[in-house]
Amino acid sequence: MRPLRSSFLIAAVACAAYASSFGGVLVFDDLPAIADNPNIRSLWPLSQAMAAPPDTTVSGRPIASLSFALNYALAPGDVAGHLRAYHAVNLAIHVFAALTLFGIVRRTLTSDRMRDRFGAVATPLATVIALVWAVHPLQTGSVTYVVQRAESLMGLFYLLTLYCAIRGWTAAAIAACAFGMATKESMVTAPLIVVVWDWLFGMRRRWPLYAALAATWAIVGVLVAGGYRAHSVGFGLRGWTWWSYLITQAGVVTHYLRLAFVPRPLVLDYGWPAARSLAEVLVPAVIVVSLLALTAFALMRRWPVAFAGVWFFAILAPTSSVIPIVTEVAAEHRMYLPLAAVIGVVVLGVFSLTDRRATRPARQAFALAAIVSFAVMTDARNRDYHSFDGIWLDTIEKRPANARARVNYASALLEQHRYRESEEHLRAAVAIEPDFAEAQADLGVALSAQGQVDEAVAHLQRAIAIQPDYVAAHQNLGEAYATQGRLGPAATEFAAALTLRPDDVMLLTRTGWIRATATQDDVRDGREAVTLAERAVRLTNRQDVASLDTLGAAYGEVDRFEDAERVAKEAVTLARIKDPSMVPEIEQRLAAYRDHRKIRE
Repeated sequence: MRPLRSSFLIAAVACAAYASSFGGVLVFDDLPAIADNPNIRSLWPLSQAMAAPPDTTVSGRPIASLSFALNYALAPGDVAGHLRAYHAVNLAIHVFAALTLFGIVRRTLTSDRMRDRFGAVATPLATVIALVWAVHPLQTGSVTYVVQRAESLMGLFYLLTLYCAIRGWTAAAIAACAFGMATKESMVTAPLIVVVWDWLFGMRRRWPLYAALAATWAIVGVLVAGGYRAHSVGFGLRGWTWWSYLITQAGVVTHYLRLAFVPRPLVLDYGWPAARSLAEVLVPAVIVVSLLALTAFALMRRWPVAFAGVWFFAILAPTSSVIPIVTEVAAEHRMYLPLAAVIGVVVLGVFSLTDRRATRPARQAFALAAIVSFAVMTDARNRDYHSFDGIWLDTIEKRPANARARVNYASALLEQHRYRESEEHLRAAVAIEPDFAEAQADLGVALSAQGQVDEAVAHLQRAIAIQPDYVAAHQNLGEAYATQGRLGPAATEFAAALTLRPDDVMLLTRTGWIRATATQDDVRDGREAVTLAERAVRLTNRQDVASLDTLGAAYGEVDRFEDAERVAKEAVTLARIKDPSMVPEIEQRLAAYRDHRKIRE
């Protein structure tokens, strides 16, 4: 089989397996990192396009952020067009990664140490390994789940670094390594992998190359020092310690290994619980330690199989060792690159064991069956991503004790005004994890929507006690207080939210309205109302009806009735275009301003 023909085959089969991924919707971390990320909506200034809101998947990962900004700029203008473009780029990255893996395996099998055993069949074996890797359903977490492009793009740069180093393309290897470091922190072990490949398969040491690759660690150092995900990564968060995370990862890693052979059930969000003691994960720990020991022994003996072990553990180490990632204790996308080591060992092992026992057609049939089976499973898994509700129901069915999955599904129910159903899942989430601020806050919203405001207030207060900087909880608590007629506490909560999100137009408008129109003298503050409303109007370029309406009431409160009348007329004109239902109310207020009467509500 010729390499070019193999490349076309790999690309075609991968595209066929992932054709159904284009129906996938944005889920989970896609929402804050893509849908609600203003930075990706413009390529200039470049520094903004490479930045992201804190504690999102692309925070502190400038190349990943820039890729989405480029996607947004070049895609068709509607939401559906952008979504298709995201999926198309994700698939393209995955195909190029598979082709690069094919090149690495083929070059490795034709190296001086492997040529005698595998050189004659290097191309077909590399083709099988790349095909199985490309269509394996475990990869859907990095391809179909859009924001996990951070993983697949880093994986492509990781593979390119090694491939270019093998080919002797020094400048390209260094550039790929640098781009990878700015894509995701897991890239940090790439320079070591190049050294290990040279140690096991190369015939010379290339110290200038190693030094240049190691110099790219400075990029990771700067980005990590920025603390872009301080609420999700680090020691002491939500009670996690380095030891509890380490022993928990023993069970997680063995689960990854099982999924490599039997990729079901696949789960979007595991909500993996912490191991309480080493005894609880003794068997997985023994398996992991034994594999690590065998890898170290093989590496010292310079056995080629050691490369698979080093590849597997080195790439997993940054996320599966001692630094807690409390929002993602277990995640299938972490196996994007490590899976190649497992597949490589299995394919080469099966070939070696059957070389003289099975005919070539029999081996081909076995490989074809595996590729087709995995491709069909990948197609089915892609379809789970076609519905936001569906992917979360799937997660709850597989992990019923996952509080976060219930909260995410409940949030979809809230948007559909299915408050009672949402309440059921949120009460279950609070029972599972009482200190889950989002569960407490959303339960407050669901209860408030059903008229159970007193209980709603208690849950919203609890959410703020758990997470004082929770903007939505402050905002929703303010709404609940306003529903009770407690405008003073409502204004206080809105103001607290504003300190955290000073350019939120809705918060500016709500706070300004209360300060301008409250019946209680100690709550009203006309000057503050004017300041808030003028800011809201300025931020919306005078194109928001509610902001203009609030500014009119604020001007009336400080006896600027001519200004109030002028702004109210502007609001009426805009409302006739954007929201005709508001016209009668604003016209009533316009009449009040003409009579020099202030608004009281």
